[in-house]
Amino acid sequence: MRENGPPGELLVLYDADCGICTATANRLRRWDRRGSLELLALQSATADARQLVRDIAVGHPLHDELHVVDAATGVVRSGGAAFVEIVGRLPGGRIPSLVGRLPPVAWLIGIGYGLVAGNRRAISRALRFEAACRVRAG
Repeated sequence: MRENGPPGELLVLYDADCGICTATANRLRRWDRRGSLELLALQSATADARQLVRDIAVGHPLHDELHVVDAATGVVRSGGAAFVEIVGRLPGGRIPSLVGRLPPVAWLIGIGYGLVAGNRRAISRALRFEAACRVRAG
């Protein structure tokens, strides 16, 4: 896995000021044995050398939810859909990702993602992660 290196198959923009986001990014680094993901702190996105990344940083509400960018197509996904896309790029994630795209499952994932994202400050504190979210909840 690369951070600030050559483009990966999927660029994951995460909030480095959020404890649960950073812990999740660290876990993804360990799980991504094939190097399918490139993790980039959203705080660095506006200064990235790639024009596409800078455009996304300016044109999307990055602090509101997780965003991923497919390096091959430039397609941006957010929230629960981004989560499903990440799972599909990880070892053993192909089938769960396919199931996660089904309308009723995708809807439930979106609700679950929204609950976690909306409460990430409290979750970070409860799990005693070092970084606490500085982003407004909700």
